[in-house]
Amino acid sequence: MNFLLFLLQLLTISLPYIPRNVAELVYDTEGKELTSKHNYYILPAKRLSGGGLTTIQIGEQCLHFVLQEHNSTNLGTPLRLTPLSWKRSIEESIRMSSDIWIEFHDLDSFCATMLDWHLTNRSPKTLSGRRQLLAAGEEWGGRSFGVFRIEKYGADVMGYKLTACSKKEACKDLGVYASKDKTWLGVSDEPLMVVFMRKTSY
Repeated sequence: MNFLLFLLQLLTISLPYIPRNVAELVYDTEGKELTSKHNYYILPAKRLSGGGLTTIQIGEQCLHFVLQEHNSTNLGTPLRLTPLSWKRSIEESIRMSSDIWIEFHDLDSFCATMLDWHLTNRSPKTLSGRRQLLAAGEEWGGRSFGVFRIEKYGADVMGYKLTACSKKEACKDLGVYASKDKTWLGVSDEPLMVVFMRKTSY
């Protein structure tokens, strides 16, 4: 009996520690890990289905809305993704199903150089019906600290979906709504399948 206990202890010491439920990494269009150090364009995974995500200011002083470019050759506006971790390093990888902040980065705007994403019940006058849209920045120029996640999505075309999360509700999928000459991003039953393209320094 003592010999069996000795063998079990020896086996426990010998086996490497493998953490459970380690979230998978998210990769960009070049197969490199997404990190909090770089800026990225968020593009539709399906070719010729519109351009990248960008922001537009409508009405409110510093409140912007997130929309998709119509032209497939337009990459949109660069974004930065940051894990919600107080112990994060200068450069940390982005993992699926993990809480992150998303913000437009290096903007030429009098409101701020960075506008973080969050859901809003406000909507542009050109959009009919009541929808929960994705906004960037606040009226007073402050931060909203909206929480998001990246999830694997799609079978025929490999891509990801974006979800907006809160403590009170389950995470909600984000998709697009076409209204007149604009395509808005907001909560939807049909998620927009996306990929991430790293912005180069040149």
